[in-house]
Amino acid sequence: MLRDLQVSFNHLLPADKASVTLYPEHLRSQIDDNANWISEYLNTGVYKAGFAPDQVTYEKHFPNVFAALNKLEKLVNDNGGPFILGEHMTELDVRVFATLIRFDTIYVQHFKCNLGMIRREYPVLHNWLKGIYWHHDAYSASTDFKHIKENYSKSHDFINPRAITPWGPWPHIEKGYEGDWSKIKAGRVDMPEVLQAEKKLA
Repeated sequence: MLRDLQVSFNHLLPADKASVTLYPEHLRSQIDDNANWISEYLNTGVYKAGFAPDQVTYEKHFPNVFAALNKLEKLVNDNGGPFILGEHMTELDVRVFATLIRFDTIYVQHFKCNLGMIRREYPVLHNWLKGIYWHHDAYSASTDFKHIKENYSKSHDFINPRAITPWGPWPHIEKGYEGDWSKIKAGRVDMPEVLQAEKKLA
C-alpha cells in the first residue's frame, strides 16, 4: 500500500508532484535490504513485546527492539543524514518515523520497552527525528501527542486497567537539530542480550 499510494494517483497530479517518490530507483536495493528487519524487529517488534501475554514471550521479543535500534543508529550514522539512507527521503523514513515518534512518548512505559530512550541512548536517531519533525511539515502536522498517549493508555485495559495517561516525557520532542552530522557520535544499548540479538541482524 505504501508503494501503491505513491503512484496510483499520478495521472491526476501535475508532473512535478507525480515525479515525487519515496522509492527512488537508485536506492531500491538499499530500501529492500532494510525494510524487512525494520518492520519485523522495530515497527512490529514493539507490539510483540508490548502485547506479550507472559514473561517468556516478552523476553523473547524485547531484545530485538533495541537490537534494531542499535543497527538503525549505525545505519543512519554511516549514511550521514539527514535521512536514513543519506540525502534522499525514502519510505524507510516514513516507516521509522511512525515508531520513533511514539517511542519515548508511549512505548517506553506502556509497552515496557524501557531499556533506553531515543533522546538519551540514540543521539543519531534523536537528531534524525528532530530534523524530520521540525523541518518537514507533513510529519509534524500529522502528529498529535495527546491522541498518541490516550489511544494507547485508554484502549488497552489488559495493560493499563485504570486507563491513566502519563503526562511525560516533556518536551514531547526536543528542538536543537544538529545540521553537521559529523559532530554526532552514535550511541547504542550494550545489554548482552541486545548485542546477541543484534548479531542476528548483521
